[in-house]
Amino acid sequence: MLRAMQLEHFVTEQPDGCHLMVPRAERAAALEQLQLYATENPERRSEPWPDIPPRRGLVAAVAFVLALFVAYSIQSRFAYGIDWTATGQLIARRVVAGEWWRAVTALTLHADAAHVAGNILFGGFFGYLCGQYLGSGVALLAITWSAAAGNLVNAFLQPGWHRSIGASTAVFAALGLVAAFVWGISRRFALGWARRWAPVVGAVALLAYVGTGDERTDIVAHLTGFLAGAAGGLALFRLGSRVARPAWQVAAGVVAGLTLLAAWAAALVPSA
Repeated sequence: MLRAMQLEHFVTEQPDGCHLMVPRAERAAALEQLQLYATENPERRSEPWPDIPPRRGLVAAVAFVLALFVAYSIQSRFAYGIDWTATGQLIARRVVAGEWWRAVTALTLHADAAHVAGNILFGGFFGYLCGQYLGSGVALLAITWSAAAGNLVNAFLQPGWHRSIGASTAVFAALGLVAAFVWGISRRFALGWARRWAPVVGAVALLAYVGTGDERTDIVAHLTGFLAGAAGGLALFRLGSRVARPAWQVAAGVVAGLTLLAAWAAALVPSA
């Protein structure tokens, strides 16, 4: 500021800190400009960044990993003589016709071991981050419902013959949840726009880098999952600290599990 006003000055480092030095003849002018700057640019108060214990979110990560591991073990062995892929995969025309459960059951199915391993790796990581900010129970429910919403939208956007399986939609829903929630927290701080939008820009870049692939990649599902997660993250941020209550966490975790069970129960009834 002093440089802009063409006032001579320099900074010295002393044992007690840095000192701004100006010629005695320009002392009054320099003080006046500094006072004007302080008046025009008052310091903005901000609340402290949440202090989150490292262990928070571990339950969400472990539950996500175990769910995919157990589901793939059952699917690959054709347990109980059921073709789980045919029973639970997302088929666009059937979802549009009312078989909503396929939007959920498809999340637990995978084409091969490499497919499930990738989703376990990224899903466990993003699930942990979601649990850090939302709590494990709410994170699991938010990921499940956001991913299901993403699959539903995908089914209506795709041609009727389109088929899809995999937890990738859930992985990117978790990414969207984290990006939106952290963006909401960042708005409370006296930060520049670049730092406020950094989580969103980073998440979009990660979506573009990881969410695209060969012809087997359902890019639309990744995008709809991410957007559904982002919408869910904004909604949960508005609820504030209420989502952190232990009772909410337990209830949300139970509902997440019941959602998967109810969807599979609905999928298996027609074949009974």
